[in-house]
Amino acid sequence: MNQITVQSSLDDQLATVSGEVIVCDDKGRALGFFSPLPGTPRIEDLQLEPPLSIEEIEELRKNKTGKPLEEILQRLGL
Repeated sequence: MNQITVQSSLDDQLATVSGEVIVCDDKGRALGFFSPLPGTPRIEDLQLEPPLSIEEIEELRKNKTGKPLEEILQRLGL
């Protein structure tokens, strides 16, 4: 994920936000959304990368384990 550093005037404005807002430029064009994080975490405290890569997730999806739905419903008496 990319990171930008804002000027202190924008930092002051964003610090007062309590919910999600749309960030606009001075011409009224929407630039994006901002959603404040709870507390004041430092960037190094955030987990910005997913715990598994796409390849690892796909490999896990191939490993079909579990019971068929019919068997589960039968055990539940449904």
